[in-house]
Formats: sequence, C-alpha cells, structure tokens
Amino acid sequence: MKCPKCLTENEQRSVCKKCGMFLYNTNYRNGPKLTAEQLKKRERAQILGFFKKVGRFIWIALGILLISFWVFILLYFLFRSIGWR
Repeated sequence: MKCPKCLTENEQRSVCKKCGMFLYNTNYRNGPKLTAEQLKKRERAQILGFFKKVGRFIWIALGILLISFWVFILLYFLFRSIGWR
C-alpha cells in the first residue's frame, strides 16, 4: 500500500515506514483471508451470541414480572387482612 502523504510503498504495514502516517483503506484488511468454513463458523457464533443476549433479556424480564406479581399478591393479602382499603 502506498502512503498518501509521501508515496512510499509499504508492503503489509499499517504505518508508513518513512513518515509514520497511519495507513488504512476501507476496501483492504490487514488480517488473513478466511475460508468459507471459517466465515460460516464466525457467522454462527455471532448469531448465537445475539440469541444469548436476547434470551438473557427475556429471562430477566420474566423474573422481574414474576417477582412483581408475588410482591403484589403478598401486599394484597397483607393489607386485605388488616382491613385497609
């Protein structure tokens, strides 16, 4: 990749070896190319992670609803037995 500032050719570097400017290109990634199987595995992991987060949120919401219900029932019968309206 050529440095846009000093036009020095830098092989696979992310910083220019002559002027020190950070090199980046939105179409190019310095990482290794992934195979189709690795891409599928990464995509599955991302989808699974999303569902784990959503599932965790649902369990927390259900827990809060259940606790709220039992607190309501407890307070209802407690105040009902005292005769407070």
